[in-house]
Amino acid sequence: MYPFVLAIAALVIVALLLLALDFRFLLYPFVPSLNPMRNAKRVSLHGPSLFISDLHLRSDRPFQHSEAIRWILQERHVSNLIIVGDLFDSPNDGRMIAGDRAGTPIARILGMQDLPVKGFLIEGSPRHDPSPREGAALNLAPLLPLGKCALLDFKRVTVVVYHGHDLSWKGAIGHGWDRFISELSLERAWKRFAGVPDSDWVIFGHTHLPGIDAQHRVANCGGWQHKRILVRPACTGIFLSPESNALEILHFA
Repeated sequence: MYPFVLAIAALVIVALLLLALDFRFLLYPFVPSLNPMRNAKRVSLHGPSLFISDLHLRSDRPFQHSEAIRWILQERHVSNLIIVGDLFDSPNDGRMIAGDRAGTPIARILGMQDLPVKGFLIEGSPRHDPSPREGAALNLAPLLPLGKCALLDFKRVTVVVYHGHDLSWKGAIGHGWDRFISELSLERAWKRFAGVPDSDWVIFGHTHLPGIDAQHRVANCGGWQHKRILVRPACTGIFLSPESNALEILHFA
């Protein structure tokens, strides 16, 4: 019996270690330096804002939704466009797309050219977006990099933006968890472990599953590309109207 109990205990310990390694936010209380809220930038913004994430732009494939994004920017009179990480599918795609300092490819891809829209970029997963040092050498205009995490102060509400790779280091696991076990549960848990005030909203990407939980004030933008078998493009974004202090999921046809 004793060897059997020992084996079960070992399996439990291994399972807990694997969970902690994948759901890294569980380590925040023990390793506070992992918490991106510690170094989050604070920015004051005004006007209607649109949050989109996980465009996963590829250098060998044109992005099909530039006009749809541009139409929304104009129709909703958007003042701020915030990309919540994973703008590119790989660092090499970022180099190929944004490496030309002479042009403005990002503005064209996002439908922002000649529009009075401010652009901001949250750092995505390391396997997708270029590192901050490398990104500084790329032409990401008109997007202003905000680091891994930022606090956006609007007139009546504060919004934390974080891509979410600590939700699940392996994005497919996070997608499966939120899709089949409990919708937006990882987002709610991250908010609690990261120490975000209940009154603040947190907007994520990463799982590619759009959703809004108004009670706990967490939301996910959804994704724009096919990833593996189960992950389908949602082509959605989160719209914030400062007048109503409410979030809304927008679907880009």
